[in-house]
Amino acid sequence: MKQPIELRKVRDFGQLVNDSFTFLKENFKALFIPLLVICGFFIVLGTIGTAFTYLKKSDMYSANYDDYSNKNIQYLISLLISTLILIITQACIHLVTICYISVYLQKGNVQPVFAEVWGYFRYYFFRVLWASIVVTLLFLLGFVLCFIPGIYLMPILYLIIPIIVIENSSFSYAFNKSFRIIKENWWVVFGVIFIMSLIVSMSSSFASLPLTLITTGSKFISLKSFKLPVIIFFSILHSILMLAYCLPSIAICLCYFNLDEQKDGSGLLDRIEKFGKRDDDNPALPIEEY
Repeated sequence: MKQPIELRKVRDFGQLVNDSFTFLKENFKALFIPLLVICGFFIVLGTIGTAFTYLKKSDMYSANYDDYSNKNIQYLISLLISTLILIITQACIHLVTICYISVYLQKGNVQPVFAEVWGYFRYYFFRVLWASIVVTLLFLLGFVLCFIPGIYLMPILYLIIPIIVIENSSFSYAFNKSFRIIKENWWVVFGVIFIMSLIVSMSSSFASLPLTLITTGSKFISLKSFKLPVIIFFSILHSILMLAYCLPSIAICLCYFNLDEQKDGSGLLDRIEKFGKRDDDNPALPIEEY
């Protein structure tokens, strides 16, 4: 029987990337059920917002000179609303994934059920909401200050939410710990975030690129009744592909476990504490572990 993936483990760069895909593969069904149920409302809103935005963009390109200004304002308003929905959806996907991993860890590498993930999501929602607002403001401040500080802060700030949820900690504790554990490992975390973000962006392009071509193409050719169903189809696909954002969230959590294990050895200390004890609630572990 294949053993479940161990979270608290020291990993190099390649293992962090590979184990992120492995964890997603092993927990695909159990993870995507809470993702679809909890984030489903925002995914539907995102589909509507995306379709409406690209329709307005298409109208803007095909409008005459007198109507262009009015169409442009409508497009910008729809783009702003759609972007806001997109940010909320990404935040929910991020939090659901971290909650799933936290419950998975608490159960001893056993897949959680929906009710357990939902309970964690409700408990941490508002705490993570305010923490996310502060993190976003720090991001923006860092990028305003000559861009370089924003790049430096990005890996550090990405670790704050996982620490809050997994350790049930305050923002100040998570903020200080993220700075402490990332020392001498900044490039590893940054590289993992960059690679995973690139993969997600490439998957999203399968839907966003056709949408862009259709809307800009309406300026040169008349698509008529063909345009609306195609925009709706690719808007749905775009919203579904947003679930791929769970992959960077998994990678960030594995980065946290890797750094925490290197600095504090939490997983090792936990195994030493349990040494010689038989855990009947976790039959997944082999007999020689005890």
